[in-house]
Amino acid sequence: MNEIKYIDERLWAGHLGNAFVVLSFVAALLSFFSFYLSHKNTGFVNLARISFNIHGFSVLGIAGTLFFMLFNHYFEYQYVWQHSNTEMDMKYILSCFWEGQEGSFLLWTFWNIILGWILKRQLKGGEWEVPVMTVFALVQVFLASMLLGTYILDYKIGSNPFLLMKEHAEFSNLPFVLAGKYESTARGLNPLLMNYWMTIHPPTLFLGFASTLVPFAFSIASLWNKQYTKWQVVALPWTYFGILILGVGILMGGAWAYEALSFGGFWAWDPVENSSLVPWLVLVAAGHTMIINKKKGGSLFTTHFLAIGSFLLVLYSTFMTRSGVLGNASVHAFTDLGMTGQLVLYVLTFVFISVALLINNSLFKTSYIVGSLLMLAFGVIYGYKKNLLIVWVSVSSIITAISYFKYFPKEKEEEELFSREFWMFLGSLVLLLASLIITYFTSIPVLNKLFNTEYAPPKPALYNTWIAPFVIILLLLMGGALFLKFKKTDLRLFFKRISIPFALALVFGLACVIPLYFLNNSPVTWDTVSYALLFIFALFAIFANGDYWLNILKGKISKSGAAIAHVGFSLVLLGALISTSKKTTISKNTAERKVSDLGEGFDDKVSILLTQGDTLPMGPYLVTYTGKERKGINVYFKVDYLKLNKDNKPEFDFTLIPHIQDNPRMGKAPEPATKHYLNRDIYTHVTAADLNVDTTKNKNAYSSAKNYVGHVGDTIFATNALVIIDSLTTNLSKEQYQKNDSLLEVTAVLKAVDAQSNSFIARPKYIIKNNIVIPKDAELEKLGLKFVFWKINPDEGSIEITMSEKVSNNKDFIVMEAYIFPYINILWLGCLVMATGTGIAIVERIRKLRLQSKV
Repeated sequence: MNEIKYIDERLWAGHLGNAFVVLSFVAALLSFFSFYLSHKNTGFVNLARISFNIHGFSVLGIAGTLFFMLFNHYFEYQYVWQHSNTEMDMKYILSCFWEGQEGSFLLWTFWNIILGWILKRQLKGGEWEVPVMTVFALVQVFLASMLLGTYILDYKIGSNPFLLMKEHAEFSNLPFVLAGKYESTARGLNPLLMNYWMTIHPPTLFLGFASTLVPFAFSIASLWNKQYTKWQVVALPWTYFGILILGVGILMGGAWAYEALSFGGFWAWDPVENSSLVPWLVLVAAGHTMIINKKKGGSLFTTHFLAIGSFLLVLYSTFMTRSGVLGNASVHAFTDLGMTGQLVLYVLTFVFISVALLINNSLFKTSYIVGSLLMLAFGVIYGYKKNLLIVWVSVSSIITAISYFKYFPKEKEEEELFSREFWMFLGSLVLLLASLIITYFTSIPVLNKLFNTEYAPPKPALYNTWIAPFVIILLLLMGGALFLKFKKTDLRLFFKRISIPFALALVFGLACVIPLYFLNNSPVTWDTVSYALLFIFALFAIFANGDYWLNILKGKISKSGAAIAHVGFSLVLLGALISTSKKTTISKNTAERKVSDLGEGFDDKVSILLTQGDTLPMGPYLVTYTGKERKGINVYFKVDYLKLNKDNKPEFDFTLIPHIQDNPRMGKAPEPATKHYLNRDIYTHVTAADLNVDTTKNKNAYSSAKNYVGHVGDTIFATNALVIIDSLTTNLSKEQYQKNDSLLEVTAVLKAVDAQSNSFIARPKYIIKNNIVIPKDAELEKLGLKFVFWKINPDEGSIEITMSEKVSNNKDFIVMEAYIFPYINILWLGCLVMATGTGIAIVERIRKLRLQSKV
């Protein structure tokens, strides 16, 4: 067999990228060991710093090489071929970079490097540099290994983005690869990612994930140094930075889902959405317990537990989204690249380190370490991995509980019920419990795999039912906590302070919720009661924090970060509540043709069928589908919205142009179009349509003829007219024809009536000459109809006529869904307010940290 010659392979790019990958891993490993040894021998510190810098520059080299290959279409490389093509808009090249697992791990590694460099400079020469950077370097070792793409004893270690197509098991046998020539037949970007939000949402989200490493590293460092409290002073601004960035990243994801996905909303309790939300909730809880500990010295174990837990939950979410365990349960999940074992090891390693450092007793700690390693070895050699994992997790949980009760410093006195620290702790506990419930529901695919069960993932309604009570309690705590003082509060003054905001919330809340939820002839359920309570307590939190800012803080911006963030969070919840609970479907079908006739999945109660040129009522509007246009792989559908004026005549209001991305390799993806008003959004997307847009076809051509059998008086239905068989006339009688055997003409008189009651006459002829039938057609040019009278059935007394319609008569149609989201702008306003408040809190924490460092 002749050796295949591959043409125009740019092998230098792969060699360079692989060199950076190897150097990145080796430098991270060297940095970890050097920082670790520096804990007892400071002579290794310089080597640790240099190797960490080399690792960082190697990561930049990997990213730069991959970007260069994507920009220049090096399709001989699997990652470039699989995630980009020459047809896509180059502005989405960033999305190509992090669409795949390798790119997303690289993005995460990049942000860790940036944060690590900043932190290394901040801590240089201090007591926290060595232990904190040891943790950073170890995390980088694991992340760098995710790009190695090698095998050790049949175990796959990482997935390499610089693999050639001919080296990839899945693609090496493709025809154009076997032919020895790479062509621009690349798969391209997932249609759902061709959205401007996806150029900024993933990097923001991964920066948020990376930021959870900072409080985790400080917490582990403090356990290592047995300095349980000092770390929080430095870690607190970083924690709130993580809260800000991860929160903004999650909200960007909601905005992307609202604009790009067609499920009709911004949050669907998708497993991947949940796996980013839960670490954020736990990080928020950690930030509040840090403040408690800083002010009063309490909640020490809880602070460590939450700071460690937020990072471990990021690792767990990484396992869920990249191991393939979610399958089709999420639109965000990656496919399994054979790294499940490596991802599990990644998670368990840091759980193991965290638990081991909680143990103070040397013998106890040694027993735990040796026992864990023996269980790992037994599992690798003999199997029983699931059973051993369950045992190990149970033992680790028991050890964690024992460590808390036996070793951790305890508070000398109990917290007062009406003290700020107790309410803040209670709020953190509520966030933790809600996170555990969400984690359990999200982990059902994992539990199914672990215990061989087949439980179905819960629907969004079940999430809402479970989480609503926690949100109500949280809003109550948010509204009252800032009016409480640390240690002890004058109850009379406290209730006096909150009475006015609570009364305002109750009055305005009841005035809104009664007509919204209780005067619509629907039965009162837990959902309606919980909606009402959420509405009232959200108003309470808004009014109370606003009052605290204006009257207690006297409007001082620098001191108001917490109050403004609380207002923002309450607005987010209020906007989500109103827009979701009062979401209205206006696209109920009013056409004569039923949507349900199109097949399973089509419902006349939620979808409307619009024929081009027709105007139909839809909710408070009249809508007209006016046509479609193709631009590249996108097909745009123009829908005009009209409203009745004061004279009860329709007049134009606005136009929406939803589109469907017709990707030949990745399938069809509808993207909605939305009309934004101050108090509502009109949200539409097309669920079914003909995507063929033939601008070259002859509009005067006729469609295929359809045959009709009828009698005089019968009606034929055309697209734009009713055609009645009015009468039949002949030039000869039957006797005359039989006697002379001459030419016989039978004329069908057809009367056509259009939608405006205009009448037209057509006279197709049935001619027999020399015993040969010669039909003569007739056209109605104004209606675009052509008739051929071609058969007479004397026994039945019927005739047969074919009718053809001009192509331009065959009107296009679409099936569309449309919703009204009332007051959704409250949600987006809340996002901005919450981010602003958190940013103010970060600036204030940094200012206080600098003042402390000068003292």
